[in-house]
Amino acid sequence: MIPRLQTQNSPDFLTQKFLISLKAKAFEGEIESSFAERLALATDNSVYQVVPSAVLYPKNKADIAKVLTLLGTEEFKAIKVTPRGGGTGTNGQSLSHSIMMDLSRHLTKVKEINVNEGWVSIEAGVVLDQLNRELKPHGYFFAPTLSTSSRATLGGMINTDACGKGSRVYGKTSQHIVELTTLALGGGELVTTEITTEELETIKSEAGFLGEVYNKVDEIIQSNQNYLTQLPQLTRFLTGYNLSKVKDEKSQFFNLNYLLSGSEGTLAVIAEAKLKLTPIVKHKKLFLLKYDDFLEALADASVLVDSDPIAIETIDERILTLAQDDEIFESVGPLLGEDAKQVKAVNLVEFSDDTEELLNKKVQPLIDSLEAKKSKARGYYIAQNEGEIAALWELRKKGVGLLGALKGKRKPIAFVEDTVVPPENLKDYITEFRALLESYGLVYGMFGHVDVGCLHVRPALDMLDLEDEKLLVKLTSEVAVLVKKFGGVIWGEHGKGYRSQYSETYFGPELYQEMRKVKGLFDPHNQLNPGKIATPIGALEPLVEVDGPFRGLQDRQIHPDLLKAFETSVNCNGNGACFTVDTASLICPSYRTTKDRLHSPKGRAVLIREWLRRMSLETSHLQIEPGIYAKYNLLNWARRAKNSFAKYFGAEDFSHDVLQALDGCLACKACQGQCPIKVDIPELKSKFLSLYYQRYLRPISDYLAIAIEKVAQDQSSWAEFFNGLLGLNFVRSLVKTVAGIVDTPHYSTVPLQAELTARGALIDWGTALFHYDSQKTVILVQDAFTSFYEAHILLRLHDFLEKQGIKLLVLPFAENGKALHVKGFLSDFRDVARSQAKRLEKVAKYGIPLVGIDPAVALTYRDEYPEILGQELNFKVLLLQEYLLAFLSEPQKLTSAKAIKLFAHCTEKTANPKSEAQWKEVFGSLGLNLETESVGCCGMCGIFGHEARHSQASKDVYEMHWEEKLKKAAEAGAIVLATGYSCRSQVKRFEGFVPLHPVELLFDLSE
Repeated sequence: MIPRLQTQNSPDFLTQKFLISLKAKAFEGEIESSFAERLALATDNSVYQVVPSAVLYPKNKADIAKVLTLLGTEEFKAIKVTPRGGGTGTNGQSLSHSIMMDLSRHLTKVKEINVNEGWVSIEAGVVLDQLNRELKPHGYFFAPTLSTSSRATLGGMINTDACGKGSRVYGKTSQHIVELTTLALGGGELVTTEITTEELETIKSEAGFLGEVYNKVDEIIQSNQNYLTQLPQLTRFLTGYNLSKVKDEKSQFFNLNYLLSGSEGTLAVIAEAKLKLTPIVKHKKLFLLKYDDFLEALADASVLVDSDPIAIETIDERILTLAQDDEIFESVGPLLGEDAKQVKAVNLVEFSDDTEELLNKKVQPLIDSLEAKKSKARGYYIAQNEGEIAALWELRKKGVGLLGALKGKRKPIAFVEDTVVPPENLKDYITEFRALLESYGLVYGMFGHVDVGCLHVRPALDMLDLEDEKLLVKLTSEVAVLVKKFGGVIWGEHGKGYRSQYSETYFGPELYQEMRKVKGLFDPHNQLNPGKIATPIGALEPLVEVDGPFRGLQDRQIHPDLLKAFETSVNCNGNGACFTVDTASLICPSYRTTKDRLHSPKGRAVLIREWLRRMSLETSHLQIEPGIYAKYNLLNWARRAKNSFAKYFGAEDFSHDVLQALDGCLACKACQGQCPIKVDIPELKSKFLSLYYQRYLRPISDYLAIAIEKVAQDQSSWAEFFNGLLGLNFVRSLVKTVAGIVDTPHYSTVPLQAELTARGALIDWGTALFHYDSQKTVILVQDAFTSFYEAHILLRLHDFLEKQGIKLLVLPFAENGKALHVKGFLSDFRDVARSQAKRLEKVAKYGIPLVGIDPAVALTYRDEYPEILGQELNFKVLLLQEYLLAFLSEPQKLTSAKAIKLFAHCTEKTANPKSEAQWKEVFGSLGLNLETESVGCCGMCGIFGHEARHSQASKDVYEMHWEEKLKKAAEAGAIVLATGYSCRSQVKRFEGFVPLHPVELLFDLSE
């Protein structure tokens, strides 16, 4: 949306005029200037927060040209633009008060894969994992391997000259570029590739911008050879304006791409690139070496390098400890061994070759060294398959995020994390580095690429504490001195950004002045990502500095009570794991379908933080759980009605922006399980809604949503009548109009109470259960979805267990309250949770297992209940597969002529990472082969998919994650299973059939 043209006295007048002029040039992408949209892109994985003046999402290269053409006019030479990719930078490289141009939303095409010539052509917004997925069938990959590969764009990688695992062998991104297509100031297209010195002379003779660039860059290189040759000879030294690599006198080649790579968007905007293909090596071996001391792991690197592995990566004790509370430990814990908790550091050492024979020859010297105890490792393990290799590298990838989950106010943060020294100096350097940190009483996490002397160090600081903020600035300067002492640099991998102030320190005043000439050549008015790396000679604006606009400045204004209640929103460190392009990933389906950063856990967390800050500045503070007086007071109702009336007529309140961003959240809980920081947006959303609706009136649909459990219990007794009623067109139209609900499910016509009574299964809350064998008895905690909409599943569970010699007892239905939590009725939810918990605690004292059928409801007892009640509960409601795995001692063997495919509930998988494996084991114990489908959310998620305003979003999520795999399963004639009621409802809606619950199939096969 284009904002209204403001008065000329407004500081934003020129920006507004620029946006209007851009729209007039038929800019095809989105132009955003709302505060919420700008705020969502105000952070990256650094400690800074800088709100851009506007955000542009160009749809194509032509859009980029339109921006830069307009930027090059005399009228708009004061306007500044900063390009942005995945936003994973750790130093604020793409943060700026200027207009932000985000290339990650639309420029995402892999244009051509040319295997014969060994290159791939991509747009700048293509994500690394996305590219490698498309290259894999051809037997190739893009070699630089980043821990942020699931969301880092190739444009961003080029702009920071990124590298990662295996860089000792594969090098940096700049070494894998065939050709760059960039747009220069004024809109001109610049295509750069490696040329001969003869071709250089021809280009230099041309008139215009191209000739001028090649002339002046060559002149700068020729006149500064003495300075360039004196620079430290490090694999990861220059990340931007790499003049020392542009001209190779020995091979007689000239390549301007080494200048543009790592330039952080300060010279031109990268639109497209041709990149080199690297063959996928067919055979790999990964060694996991365990150590008693981190320094021993570092010192061992020199021994390990002698065996010439492709990568050596170190992980310290702090990350290993934090991993124990993450889902990753399910797969890596067994590999670390029984002494996992005693391991203080590990080295991951990977070898690869095209044949098994050559690979074995390559690794044998290391094995001999380890067996002869020449290594300092206390033990080692060789990964046995691709799954184990992937799990160990995933542990390394998760290092950044896991550190953010450290308990306490101080969190490990990035600001001196990519220092690099000659590998032979690494141990001594890190010894002094650790001593420096410990002199300030700081804890820290360390991990990284010891084979190239680059170790990621994240000291833990509390950026809400002004003294720690000052300490960050002081430490940065002290580390800059320390790393130079050991022959290294402070930025060896992740770009300069807000550490650009050290450019002159490391390059020297003479060479830095030449860099400024380069900047002036491309960007004379300092309009492209101003303040980063270098400023043009004569520019009034200085370089940005480490002591920049910290986000702690805003966060310190949040009231302590609100800070405590919404803690994880402030803890979000911006690592961006929620921006993954993996369609099988569970985390944040709403972001992946919209591609809007506002609708991601990170974006929502940023908005909540700002909302908390604004709330804190008000004189009165609302209670997250209002008392009865506050809820039912007539004056409060009148005030909310007045506010709602004003909202209807456009009264501004930032709360509305937050509500809009959170409204798209499906409450699937995947962020809680898969975000390394455990940013739980559904929990934050429920607290926000509780506060928001103390100011505004709730929609009728909210009250209907929370009444579902009670209404369903009453109406299911008259199932045929109400089903007939809901089948009438005018009733469906009325429900949609008044309540905003579509596709209302029909009640089960099975007489559940009578059937349970006939089976002797129905018991009362007060029934004495002493005489039941806890090994052969299980108690079912009913949920509304199964009991009132799919009662036959409950009965089949009973009958299946009976055949296995297990007695199923069924408790009376009692409200669980999940909808109350989802909709933010927190005081009511607390009351329901307290009552239900007391009932279940009385039953649990008999020692008989409790089990639930629907995973989303059953998991409420181990997630939302302890949270709202503020204590651990004295009972546990097991998921069905958990119970069956533990208590099916000698199950009857079953057979199936068809393949069986399981589509598991997203909440179930994220809250219980073992879930699918448990179902496979259960089926395996019964003689059945169960295949699990790797899918994300189905898009229904309780009532979300039934709400009319979310219908399209629900469909989009379904189509992205489930549709194709369901169709393939159907074409193969497989039996489709789904564990969630929501999932079965969604499939019925879009495919016209209902998948079986696993228990239904087990019952059918046992007949």
